[in-house]
Amino acid sequence: MHLRVILNVHNDLFYTRVMLADIVVFDGLDELDALGPYEILRRAGQLSIDFSVRLVAHTGQNTVCAASGLTFATDGPFVPGEADMIIVAGGGWNARSKQGAWAEYQKGELAPLLVEAAQSASVIAGVCTGTMLWAHAGVLDGRRANTHHTAREELADLGVIVVPDRVVDDGDVVTSGGVTSGLDLALWLVARELSDLLAQQIAKSIEYKWFRRIVQSARRASPFDGDDP
Repeated sequence: MHLRVILNVHNDLFYTRVMLADIVVFDGLDELDALGPYEILRRAGQLSIDFSVRLVAHTGQNTVCAASGLTFATDGPFVPGEADMIIVAGGGWNARSKQGAWAEYQKGELAPLLVEAAQSASVIAGVCTGTMLWAHAGVLDGRRANTHHTAREELADLGVIVVPDRVVDDGDVVTSGGVTSGLDLALWLVARELSDLLAQQIAKSIEYKWFRRIVQSARRASPFDGDDP
Protein backbone atom coordinates (compact mmCIF):
# COMPACT_ATOMS: atom_id res chain seq x y z
CA MET A 1 0.00 0.00 0.00
CA HIS A 2 1.39 3.37 -1.02
CA LEU A 3 0.37 6.51 0.82
CA ARG A 4 0.27 9.56 -1.40
CA VAL A 5 0.66 12.88 0.39
CA ILE A 6 -0.17 16.13 -1.36
CA LEU A 7 1.30 19.20 0.26
CA ASN A 8 -0.34 22.48 -0.61
CA VAL A 9 1.79 25.50 0.26
CA HIS A 10 0.19 28.93 0.34
CA ASN A 11 2.22 32.09 0.16
CA ASP A 12 0.35 33.67 3.04
CA LEU A 13 1.77 31.04 5.39
CA PHE A 14 5.06 32.87 5.16
CA TYR A 15 3.63 36.32 5.73
CA THR A 16 4.28 37.92 9.10
CA ARG A 17 1.87 40.71 9.91
CA VAL A 18 3.57 43.81 11.24
CA MET A 19 2.09 45.40 14.35
CA LEU A 20 1.61 49.09 13.66
CA ALA A 21 1.61 51.81 16.31
CA ASP A 22 0.36 55.32 15.54
CA ILE A 23 1.32 58.25 17.76
CA VAL A 24 -1.27 60.99 17.29
CA VAL A 25 0.38 64.43 17.18
CA PHE A 26 -0.85 68.01 16.80
CA ASP A 27 0.42 71.57 17.06
CA GLY A 28 1.25 72.65 20.61
CA LEU A 29 1.90 69.17 22.03
CA ASP A 30 4.72 68.57 24.46
CA GLU A 31 7.74 67.40 22.45
CA LEU A 32 8.73 64.63 24.86
CA ASP A 33 5.17 63.29 25.11
CA ALA A 34 5.38 62.20 21.48
CA LEU A 35 9.06 61.92 20.61
CA GLY A 36 10.06 60.06 23.78
CA PRO A 37 7.76 57.11 23.05
CA TYR A 38 8.55 57.44 19.34
CA GLU A 39 12.28 56.99 19.96
CA ILE A 40 11.68 53.82 21.97
CA LEU A 41 9.14 52.36 19.55
CA ARG A 42 11.33 53.27 16.58
CA ARG A 43 14.17 51.28 18.13
CA ALA A 44 11.74 48.40 18.67
CA GLY A 45 10.89 48.55 14.98
CA GLN A 46 14.56 48.46 14.04
CA LEU A 47 15.15 45.40 16.22
CA SER A 48 11.95 43.53 15.36
CA ILE A 49 10.53 42.75 11.93
CA ASP A 50 7.09 42.51 13.51
CA PHE A 51 6.70 46.14 14.56
CA SER A 52 6.48 49.64 13.08
CA VAL A 53 5.62 53.11 14.42
CA ARG A 54 4.38 56.32 12.78
CA LEU A 55 3.68 59.92 13.77
CA VAL A 56 0.22 60.82 12.46
CA ALA A 57 -1.93 63.96 12.47
CA HIS A 58 -5.71 63.90 12.20
CA THR A 59 -5.59 67.13 10.20
CA GLY A 60 -3.37 65.51 7.58
CA GLN A 61 -0.72 68.22 8.05
CA ASN A 62 2.82 67.36 6.96
CA THR A 63 4.58 69.08 9.86
CA VAL A 64 3.75 69.78 13.49
CA CYS A 65 5.04 72.66 15.63
CA ALA A 66 5.34 71.58 19.26
CA ALA A 67 5.00 73.65 22.44
CA SER A 68 8.67 74.66 22.65
CA GLY A 69 8.91 75.47 18.97
CA LEU A 70 10.33 72.23 17.60
CA THR A 71 8.93 71.47 14.15
CA PHE A 72 8.96 67.89 12.92
CA ALA A 73 7.46 65.95 10.03
CA THR A 74 4.57 63.54 10.28
CA ASP A 75 4.41 60.18 8.52
CA GLY A 76 0.85 60.56 7.31
CA PRO A 77 -2.74 61.21 8.38
CA PHE A 78 -4.42 59.58 11.35
CA VAL A 79 -6.86 57.05 9.91
CA PRO A 80 -8.84 54.99 12.47
CA GLY A 81 -8.62 51.29 11.80
CA GLU A 82 -5.12 51.29 10.33
CA ALA A 83 -3.03 50.84 13.48
CA ASP A 84 -3.15 48.17 16.17
CA MET A 85 -1.91 50.58 18.82
CA ILE A 86 -2.96 54.24 19.16
CA ILE A 87 -0.95 56.54 21.43
CA VAL A 88 -2.15 60.10 22.02
CA ALA A 89 0.32 62.73 23.22
CA GLY A 90 -0.54 65.63 25.53
CA GLY A 91 0.59 69.15 26.25
CA GLY A 92 -1.02 72.55 26.72
CA TRP A 93 -3.97 71.18 28.67
CA ASN A 94 -3.56 72.74 32.09
CA ALA A 95 -2.55 76.13 30.65
CA ARG A 96 -5.58 76.03 28.35
CA SER A 97 -3.20 76.92 25.53
CA LYS A 98 -4.42 78.02 22.13
CA GLN A 99 -2.54 75.05 20.69
CA GLY A 100 -2.20 71.62 22.27
CA ALA A 101 -4.41 68.95 23.76
CA TRP A 102 -6.90 71.43 25.26
CA ALA A 103 -7.25 73.23 21.94
CA GLU A 104 -7.84 69.92 20.14
CA TYR A 105 -10.56 69.05 22.65
CA GLN A 106 -12.19 72.44 22.08
CA LYS A 107 -12.17 71.99 18.31
CA GLY A 108 -13.92 68.61 18.66
CA GLU A 109 -12.51 67.15 15.44
CA LEU A 110 -10.27 64.53 17.03
CA ALA A 111 -12.78 62.98 19.45
CA PRO A 112 -14.93 61.07 16.90
CA LEU A 113 -11.77 59.68 15.30
CA LEU A 114 -10.57 58.43 18.70
CA VAL A 115 -13.94 56.78 19.32
CA GLU A 116 -13.71 55.02 15.97
CA ALA A 117 -10.09 54.00 16.53
CA ALA A 118 -10.87 52.58 19.97
CA GLN A 119 -13.31 50.14 18.40
CA SER A 120 -10.65 48.44 16.28
CA ALA A 121 -7.29 49.01 17.98
CA SER A 122 -5.93 46.32 20.27
CA VAL A 123 -4.39 48.96 22.55
CA ILE A 124 -5.22 52.62 23.12
CA ALA A 125 -2.75 54.67 25.14
CA GLY A 126 -2.40 58.18 26.49
CA VAL A 127 0.74 60.01 27.53
CA CYS A 128 0.32 62.80 30.09
CA THR A 129 -2.78 64.85 29.20
CA GLY A 130 -3.25 62.83 26.04
CA THR A 131 -5.35 60.71 28.39
CA MET A 132 -7.72 63.65 28.75
CA LEU A 133 -8.51 63.51 25.04
CA TRP A 134 -9.43 59.84 25.33
CA ALA A 135 -11.52 60.58 28.42
CA HIS A 136 -13.42 63.43 26.78
CA ALA A 137 -14.06 61.16 23.82
CA GLY A 138 -15.97 58.95 26.27
CA VAL A 139 -13.93 55.77 25.89
CA LEU A 140 -12.44 55.65 29.41
CA ASP A 141 -15.63 55.59 31.50
CA GLY A 142 -15.09 53.28 34.47
CA ARG A 143 -11.57 52.45 33.39
CA ARG A 144 -8.37 52.85 35.41
CA ALA A 145 -6.00 55.46 34.04
CA ASN A 146 -3.60 58.26 34.85
CA THR A 147 -2.62 61.65 33.46
CA HIS A 148 -0.47 64.62 34.47
CA HIS A 149 -0.85 65.13 38.22
CA THR A 150 -2.42 68.58 37.78
CA ALA A 151 -5.27 67.11 35.70
CA ARG A 152 -6.13 64.06 37.83
CA GLU A 153 -9.10 65.69 39.55
CA GLU A 154 -10.56 66.64 36.19
CA LEU A 155 -9.96 63.12 34.91
CA ALA A 156 -11.84 61.66 37.88
CA ASP A 157 -14.77 64.02 37.18
CA LEU A 158 -15.04 62.36 33.76
CA GLY A 159 -15.83 58.98 35.31
CA VAL A 160 -12.31 57.56 35.17
CA ILE A 161 -10.78 55.63 38.08
CA VAL A 162 -7.58 57.60 38.62
CA VAL A 163 -4.52 55.58 39.61
CA PRO A 164 -1.56 57.88 40.40
CA ASP A 165 1.24 55.72 39.04
CA ARG A 166 3.73 56.30 36.22
CA VAL A 167 2.08 53.67 34.02
CA VAL A 168 -1.36 52.14 34.46
CA ASP A 169 -2.19 49.03 32.45
CA ASP A 170 -5.92 48.36 32.24
CA GLY A 171 -5.81 45.75 29.51
CA ASP A 172 -6.54 47.43 26.20
CA VAL A 173 -6.08 50.85 27.84
CA VAL A 174 -2.57 51.90 28.91
CA THR A 175 -1.88 55.39 30.23
CA SER A 176 0.88 57.27 31.98
CA GLY A 177 1.55 60.28 34.16
CA GLY A 178 3.28 63.39 32.93
CA VAL A 179 5.95 63.84 30.27
CA THR A 180 8.84 61.49 31.15
CA SER A 181 6.35 58.76 32.09
CA GLY A 182 5.80 58.31 28.36
CA LEU A 183 9.19 56.60 28.17
CA ASP A 184 8.05 54.03 30.71
CA LEU A 185 4.74 53.59 28.89
CA ALA A 186 6.51 52.87 25.60
CA LEU A 187 8.94 50.41 27.20
CA TRP A 188 6.04 48.67 28.92
CA LEU A 189 4.19 48.31 25.62
CA VAL A 190 7.31 46.86 23.96
CA ALA A 191 7.69 44.39 26.82
CA ARG A 192 4.02 43.43 26.81
CA GLU A 193 3.40 43.23 23.09
CA LEU A 194 6.81 42.14 21.77
CA SER A 195 9.44 41.03 24.26
CA ASP A 196 10.49 41.88 27.78
CA LEU A 197 14.10 41.24 26.81
CA LEU A 198 13.76 43.64 23.87
CA ALA A 199 12.41 46.37 26.17
CA GLN A 200 15.31 45.86 28.57
CA GLN A 201 17.75 46.06 25.66
CA ILE A 202 16.25 49.35 24.47
CA ALA A 203 16.29 50.85 27.98
CA LYS A 204 19.94 49.91 28.31
CA SER A 205 20.83 51.33 24.89
CA ILE A 206 19.37 54.74 25.72
CA GLU A 207 20.83 54.59 29.27
CA TYR A 208 17.43 54.98 30.88
CA LYS A 209 16.44 53.61 34.27
CA TRP A 210 13.14 51.98 33.45
CA PHE A 211 10.49 52.37 36.15
CA ARG A 212 8.79 49.00 35.94
CA ARG A 213 6.47 49.23 38.90
CA ILE A 214 3.26 49.06 36.88
CA VAL A 215 -0.27 49.14 38.20
CA GLN A 216 -1.92 46.47 36.10
CA SER A 217 -5.47 45.29 35.64
CA ALA A 218 -6.46 41.64 35.97
CA ARG A 219 -7.77 41.99 32.40
CA ARG A 220 -4.29 41.11 31.19
CA ALA A 221 -2.05 39.18 33.56
CA SER A 222 1.74 39.39 33.28
CA PRO A 223 4.41 37.22 34.88
CA PHE A 224 6.65 40.25 35.49
CA ASP A 225 4.02 42.64 36.86
CA GLY A 226 5.47 44.89 39.52
CA ASP A 227 9.10 43.94 38.94
CA ASP A 228 11.81 46.53 39.33
CA PRO A 229 14.58 46.90 36.71
